[in-house]
Amino acid sequence: MATIHLDNNHEGFADFCKREAAGLKLTSDEMHQENREQEELNALQKKCFERKCALLYNNLDLILRHRDEIIATPRYANIDVQYAIKGGGLYVGHLSAVRHFNFAGTLVSIGLKLSSLLKIWDNEQFKVECKCGGTALIRSFSGSPLSGGSQATAVCPKCKREIRVNNRSFGGYCGLMSIGHDRDIEKVVKSIIAKWILAEVAYGKNAAEGKDAKWKKAGRELHDDGEPCNLETMINELKLKEFRLASR
Repeated sequence: MATIHLDNNHEGFADFCKREAAGLKLTSDEMHQENREQEELNALQKKCFERKCALLYNNLDLILRHRDEIIATPRYANIDVQYAIKGGGLYVGHLSAVRHFNFAGTLVSIGLKLSSLLKIWDNEQFKVECKCGGTALIRSFSGSPLSGGSQATAVCPKCKREIRVNNRSFGGYCGLMSIGHDRDIEKVVKSIIAKWILAEVAYGKNAAEGKDAKWKKAGRELHDDGEPCNLETMINELKLKEFRLASR
């Protein structure tokens, strides 16, 4: 019997005829609409990330001046900056600085945090001396895991000049970036687990005290870290701080 291949689905000719007679499609119009809308959202997010990336590097000198403060301040340290550094190469493809997870139908994305990016830049692998006397930082790299060779682009926070860097260890770039992102994923997951344990304890205490536990479960006691901070807010706050200090 003939087999029809549509959208990676294998369908016998008899089944195809029955489905056509019933007016059913393997991919419905609603599914196509959902895909189009997701593509539009992705395009908008890409544009947003490009703007944020430009903002970060235009204010890189400000961010580096407040490095220690940013790392020590959770609302700054935990800002997602997966758009700020790009890497990839032969045989390994694009090295994404964000990972997407599906937990019980809920999509969770965990990106590289600003504190991790700053710590990655502490390594000599990601530093380049600039002609102006400043220290440029790697913002993108590519290469091959077989040859170990690489090409990279760095940006100087002092003069904003872009510098091309060749023949540094490709594995060094990938390893440091992966370790930083893996630690961020671990941090997020452990934070959720810890908060869930606290929620269960609070629920158990309420139940033991005879409070109404019939209509309230542990999920009611789960709390997050509050309103997150974004890159735009942090930069504005740091600028205001410097202005006020200079005005004293």
